Amino acid sequence: MKVPDNLLFSLFIEQDARIKKGLLEKTLDVSTGRRVRALSDEPTATYNVIELKKEIAQLSQHSQNRLFADTNLTYVDFTLGKVWDTLKGLYATTLRAKNSATLTPDQVSALAEQFDKGLGHILDMANDKLGQNYIFGGSSLTVKPFDPNTLDYTASSQDFEVWVSENSKVSVFLRGDKVFGSNLYISKVSFASPTTSFTTTLGAITLQVGSNTYTINYGTSTSDRRNIQELAQYINDHFGDKLHAFVSQNPDGSYSLALATVELSANVQFIGITGELSTGFENPNILQAVKRVKEKLQGGFYPDDFDLFSLNRAGDLISLRRSEVGSVLSTVKNLQPTQENLDVVLKKQKSDIEDADLSESIMEYTRYRIAYEALMRMVADQKDLTILKYI
Repeated sequence: MKVPDNLLFSLFIEQDARIKKGLLEKTLDVSTGRRVRALSDEPTATYNVIELKKEIAQLSQHSQNRLFADTNLTYVDFTLGKVWDTLKGLYATTLRAKNSATLTPDQVSALAEQFDKGLGHILDMANDKLGQNYIFGGSSLTVKPFDPNTLDYTASSQDFEVWVSENSKVSVFLRGDKVFGSNLYISKVSFASPTTSFTTTLGAITLQVGSNTYTINYGTSTSDRRNIQELAQYINDHFGDKLHAFVSQNPDGSYSLALATVELSANVQFIGITGELSTGFENPNILQAVKRVKEKLQGGFYPDDFDLFSLNRAGDLISLRRSEVGSVLSTVKNLQPTQENLDVVLKKQKSDIEDADLSESIMEYTRYRIAYEALMRMVADQKDLTILKYI
């Protein structure tokens, strides 16, 4: 049965448009490598691609932050290691000076030169930079952390933090008042000797260590607590599980009551002080504790038990800070394979939606081309069909 010319022509037009459209799509797939090229092509697929791009960009930022944190915390850890080495060297010098009965005052004074160099070294590291940023300046970044003269901390009271994942952030530049802070306390009032009697009738120190509050009574009317030597002994006997007490000589030769917590990470909060010690307690940072020993040696005074304890405690505190940094650094490093794997997954998901399968597109292109050629032959086989009849 012969197909009428007008029906054949309409079939030809319909199939020709369909096949040409398929050929064009597959040609673009092969030439661009993309299956989705515009929002109008596949709105749902395009939306998914946009969301995946956002996730990939966010992951890229987190990965950069992780690398930034890794680099900085590694340097912080290295610097704290050098601070610890210096403190332990100064401790060894102090121990030799304290235990040597043959050192003259001039020889003791000469040891202060080692402390001067050591303190300068620690100060340089406490004020060290990585790039343009002070590593112990916290979020202030460009403010020098420690005053070279007073050794007071002058920078930010907040760490500088970066997000390393969607739900977690880490401190990268640390606040130096915490890193170099101490739990050493020295009474502001001083006495000519450890046995100089208190002049006030009665006093009390109320303080808190952790969640526990303690009240320590002392004064001329309190038996066996009439001077700082007796008070230190009383504290050690009755509160020795929480506090260490010392009688320590100051750089000017006078004496003060010194306290320290037994627990390395604990601090003392003074709630109230009355009586002879009502002027309170100083809380020197690690640099100031080193300076105190240096000045004693310069004055020709032998170091005492509190000097040894303070230097040893300073080293232990730096070691504690270093372990805290190491823990964060380990967490940061462990993020790398997770982030790299997630990046691969997200990019594959995006590629699966957005990119064309070249081998499949080439096969489809070939199929459409063969179909088009078959259509042309079918039309040519019909009776003198020409497009001129329909113009």
